[in-house]
Amino acid sequence: MRSVTIDRAGLQLDGRPFYLLSGCIHYFRWPRAEWRSLLEQARWAGLNTIDTVIPWNRHEPQPGQFDFTAEADLAAYLDLCNELGLKAIVRPGPYICAEWENGGLPAWLTAEPGIRLRVDDPRYIGAIERWFDRLMAIIAPRQHQHGGAVILCQIENEHWASGFYAHDTHQHSLADAATARGIVVPQYTCMGAMPGQPEFRNGWSGIAEKLVQSRALWPEMPMIVSELWSGWFDQWGGNHDARKSPAKLDITLHQLTAVGAAGFSHWMWAGGTNFAHWGGRTVGGDLVFMTASYDYDAPVSEYGELRSKALVARRHHLFLGSFGPQLAPVLADAIAGGMRVIGPPVVRGRSEAAAAPYRTVRAAPNAPVNWCDFQATFLYNPTLEGATYQIFLEQPRQHLRVEVEPATIRPIFAQLPLGDEGVRLSYHTGRILGFWTAGHAFTADHDLLVIYGQPGEQGRLGLAFPDQPIQLDAEHDPSLQLRIEGNNLHLGYWLKERGSSITLRCAARTLQLQLLPQQLADQFGAAPPSVPAATDLKLLSLPAKRHTSSESVATDGWQPITQPIAMDHLECAYGYGWYRAELELTAPLSTHLAAPWLSDRARLLVNGTDVGWLGLGPDAPHFTLPLELPAGRHELRLLADNLGRFNYGLKLGELKGLLDTLYLDGEVTDLSTGWSALWQEVQFAGEAVARAYPGAFRPDLAEVDLGQFAFEGPAIWLLRLFDTCPGRRYVIQFTGDGDRSSGALFVNGEAVERFSRHRSGGMIKADITDLVRPGANLLALNLQGYAGAPWKATLLSYDPERPLPATWSFRPSVTPGSPTQGTTAPAFYQLSFNRADLPTKLAQLGLRVGALVKGQIWLNGQNVARFWQIGPQEQYKLPISWLEEQNRLLIFAEEGHTASVTLCYRSSE
Repeated sequence: MRSVTIDRAGLQLDGRPFYLLSGCIHYFRWPRAEWRSLLEQARWAGLNTIDTVIPWNRHEPQPGQFDFTAEADLAAYLDLCNELGLKAIVRPGPYICAEWENGGLPAWLTAEPGIRLRVDDPRYIGAIERWFDRLMAIIAPRQHQHGGAVILCQIENEHWASGFYAHDTHQHSLADAATARGIVVPQYTCMGAMPGQPEFRNGWSGIAEKLVQSRALWPEMPMIVSELWSGWFDQWGGNHDARKSPAKLDITLHQLTAVGAAGFSHWMWAGGTNFAHWGGRTVGGDLVFMTASYDYDAPVSEYGELRSKALVARRHHLFLGSFGPQLAPVLADAIAGGMRVIGPPVVRGRSEAAAAPYRTVRAAPNAPVNWCDFQATFLYNPTLEGATYQIFLEQPRQHLRVEVEPATIRPIFAQLPLGDEGVRLSYHTGRILGFWTAGHAFTADHDLLVIYGQPGEQGRLGLAFPDQPIQLDAEHDPSLQLRIEGNNLHLGYWLKERGSSITLRCAARTLQLQLLPQQLADQFGAAPPSVPAATDLKLLSLPAKRHTSSESVATDGWQPITQPIAMDHLECAYGYGWYRAELELTAPLSTHLAAPWLSDRARLLVNGTDVGWLGLGPDAPHFTLPLELPAGRHELRLLADNLGRFNYGLKLGELKGLLDTLYLDGEVTDLSTGWSALWQEVQFAGEAVARAYPGAFRPDLAEVDLGQFAFEGPAIWLLRLFDTCPGRRYVIQFTGDGDRSSGALFVNGEAVERFSRHRSGGMIKADITDLVRPGANLLALNLQGYAGAPWKATLLSYDPERPLPATWSFRPSVTPGSPTQGTTAPAFYQLSFNRADLPTKLAQLGLRVGALVKGQIWLNGQNVARFWQIGPQEQYKLPISWLEEQNRLLIFAEEGHTASVTLCYRSSE
């Protein structure tokens, strides 16, 4: 009978232990034509499970209207996993995070006034139940118990960071709703533990220790990592994130093995692309918006190429796929002791000491009988040169000399069972790739043990067989040093470039031992599928024809509005929208136009001329633009851009576009300088410091610039005076550039906002008019765990009695108009190319947009992605499967001008 169960030892499928080797591949971030090659690669790399979140907003774009076609065909994706022998984890949310627009929640839902998200609000739950009615009808028949791929279903996602964790029974409601609709596989929580369900953990650095802490607190919980952050996302205007090296991945996976983890899922295994407008926004600053690429520095690139991380991970996957189900619970419960390990001494002028072993243990008394003599040490060498450890075993009595390469861990085992028939690996010095019994895909009629290491590496190992004679293959490599003592085989070897092997027979059992250099170990089993060798990158220039944006000149098709409101309420939830202001001036106007509540950016056209942008930008937010107009009739058009809603934190469901009217007489003050800092004498004063008046105390440091403050410490208070005038409104914005410290902002002693990495997380914007008084006012910023990250502080003031005297209207989206030679207004560029102009066998195809600054790209009518030339992304993926014989590229540019763009391609010919 088919079953899926989970307990403290991990997963069991049909009553047998199943070590979870999973990788996240989001079907909707990949063209459907690329699914099969990605999944075949994943299977080759040793993964046994595919993990995916399910974006509600992608599947239900309008209430009751569902889309499960093309790259959104979830049923086809799960069926393909099953066809290829891969299991699946589904994560239906409904909140998914995933660096995805609005955390997966539909904009039509979150825009409802007063709705409460991620709790049992009746409107929220009602919409979820309708969504689950449709979704679970796809998932339920594809569960393992019914012959399908699905083995686990996640409940919500990281609910601990919702701001409402344990506020009500929301997670229970979601689990019950899934169960009522046919979900019978185990449901689990991820960073939001709830009674009655297993809790998995997310993380990277220190994740193994986090599992150990969780096991100590919750002994019944499985030690499974639901998200192993093997890479990280890129954001517009930030550095390309490649901090998580293959070496660090190698160490992390060894640490998880050492503590007895029962499985993990790489977030991400293959990241893909944020097509169209689906990239989200996260906390940490005012400009943390996802790039079009969701490559994630993952083991598999955005173009489907295997990286060195994939080879590192594969070696671990093969080992854990063969030993993990039995080894993990033994290591999870192991106790200190076993073999003695002596690390390398410091030899002045020659070598430095390596670290102590990460873990040295022996099997606990309650271990299975065939594991009762098992011992293990995980030799840790964090240095940049090799280190030699001495290991002493009592049974069998051995002294082993083990060389550990730089920046890695080498596991060494004693009395490691090889199957269930009494054969053991008594000791070894090399790395174990895996052990497979006869009948496995890697073997035929014999068992197979593969040891690997560096070319030329000297190694030793011992094998113990049941009490029967051992026979050797007469044609074994003569360089192998063999000695048989009763039913024990002792072997000395060195790793040759082409490897070597020996075949042993004991009664009816045959064991082949392969000794491979790492390069051959990486190719073990079969060549990786669907990864053709690509040629060097080649470029093809395409001439571009410039067209107006219809909305920048059209006089019809505008929807009258009383004053600007959010695009969400104007049936323009995604992408661009145009606001038009028509005004008649009886006298000249010279002012600064203020946009206090614009989300996110807008280009301003005055009488058809582009005069600049308002809102968020790579240097600082622009709240005002100068406006000089003579008397007469004028027209202002604002092209508002939704860059993506928050996918994390408490600001989910943010509205986009122009949320209030524009005002005259705007004034911006930079408050980033002139602060006083306190950290020595205020640790016990608490929030009393928020009322401390500069000049009445001796600061630890005066004249602090928030952008250049070289301080680190557990807590600091920063204080500054600023002046206000009666009759004006004041909006303040603080931005911590990548700083997600906890803390609070106060005005005249009153808390404006308390923030943390999950709440605001480095960005605060608030109307403080009701907290200020004419004259001097006090700002107090408290930061916890500050470490020198730059902050910016900006104060906008304006006259609320002087709105722009205009008649307003709105028009959604952008569409191409007639050809034009102008260069100042937003415009479209149309290009074409023939499929025959490119190699028949394409391995990669991308686009570089040249001098165009910001906008969007379409290929044959399909929205490819946003672009923004502030880094770090230069090239934008064009899916090869979207090509036709005659291809049309359409590029919308908010600013910039070009005569051509460039196709970038690699062939596999």
